[in-house]
Amino acid sequence: MVAALDQSWADAVCSVCDPVFESADVGFVRQVQRDPRGRIDALLWEADPRRFAQRYPDSGIINSYGLDQWPPYCIDYWVYVDADAYRARINVEGWNFDEEVLDLSGDGRLDGVRIGAAVARILKVPPPRH
Repeated sequence: MVAALDQSWADAVCSVCDPVFESADVGFVRQVQRDPRGRIDALLWEADPRRFAQRYPDSGIINSYGLDQWPPYCIDYWVYVDADAYRARINVEGWNFDEEVLDLSGDGRLDGVRIGAAVARILKVPPPRH
């Protein structure tokens, strides 16, 4: 039997991923979002746009918005969770990265390491500790 992608799973994923986002030092704040049935359907980390642009000038984030739209409220790093398929889609702003799709195991710590490693590559910070 595969574990549910529930709140305890999300807590375990976030306990691994939060330090990765914190190490970027751009003010990431996390939210956990649920579908109408109460299942986890997304994890969202939002960065301060000015701090992000200063730390990552090569990200192209300002140009992606245009000077007339800059700064936005936040810079979004989404992990969309498909609980039925046991997959996560990582969708981020900056650098024009394509979405990355990861298979999930249902083990929050293991899934957190996979998600955190993908985000760490993008943000150019150390990967999560196992």
